[in-house]
Amino acid sequence: MGKPSAPTPPDPVATARAQADSNVNTATSNAWLNNTNQYGPTGQIEYQQIGTNKIDGRDIPRFSQTTSLTPAQQQLFNAQQGVSQKAYDLAGNYADRIGAATARPFSYSNMPAAPVYDEAFRAQQRDAIIARNQPSMDRDREAMRTQAINQGIAPGSEAWMRLQDDSNRGINDFRLAADTQAGGEAARAYGLAGDSRDRAIREEQALRAQPINEIAALLGTGSGVQQPQFGATNQYNVAGTDVAGIYADNYRSQVQAYQAQQQANSAMIGGVTGLLGAGLGGWAGGGFGALGGLAKKSNSY
Repeated sequence: MGKPSAPTPPDPVATARAQADSNVNTATSNAWLNNTNQYGPTGQIEYQQIGTNKIDGRDIPRFSQTTSLTPAQQQLFNAQQGVSQKAYDLAGNYADRIGAATARPFSYSNMPAAPVYDEAFRAQQRDAIIARNQPSMDRDREAMRTQAINQGIAPGSEAWMRLQDDSNRGINDFRLAADTQAGGEAARAYGLAGDSRDRAIREEQALRAQPINEIAALLGTGSGVQQPQFGATNQYNVAGTDVAGIYADNYRSQVQAYQAQQQANSAMIGGVTGLLGAGLGGWAGGGFGALGGLAKKSNSY
């Protein structure tokens, strides 16, 4: 029986190469399985191999994905693109208008002045109201005096003083009402001036913004064509092969077999050695006894 030879360990470079080849094959298989063409009412998505790339000496397939519309959707898309192009061309022509509208810095210098509450105007309105009604108040006061005298109320008497107080309170109430009315007129004038200024500002802003708004509207013309919508495709994944693990397991099996054979050979050699030792011991004892007998016979001659 020959002496067993130890198994050769796997070459790590060759193992890595084999593992990489297996991984590439697995990835390629997954790519072919998962690049599924899809077809719907608005269009389709198709996959096609368009060549290979050489990576580390391996040919790796390259794929393209093509999305296309149905004839009706393609016609709609072309029409919408034509409208959009015209709108963009028109917007480009309007760009000069934006430059002209915004070339002059925004200014309030040519607008109505900011309103200020005019106290003098309020006083003028109050005095005008009182002046308009003063003749009537004077006539009423004189009529009251005449009526009092005709009734026998003497000037300076207590009854006379009460009539004067009533007249003065009426005049004061009228003056307060006139002052309030004048304040309302001043507030209305303030509001009118503010409205005039605000309107002028809004008009100026509108003139500057109008070209910009027109271009924005042109650029946003059309809602676009709906792109084909598809559901998720089934994903098929081929599990990678553990080539390095297979090589390692095979090598361990070979080492275990080699060790078992070594142990068996060692046991066999030990048994043969024991048998040989026992045989030689018996032969040596018998042989020497026979030689002694021969010697005795020789001496008797």
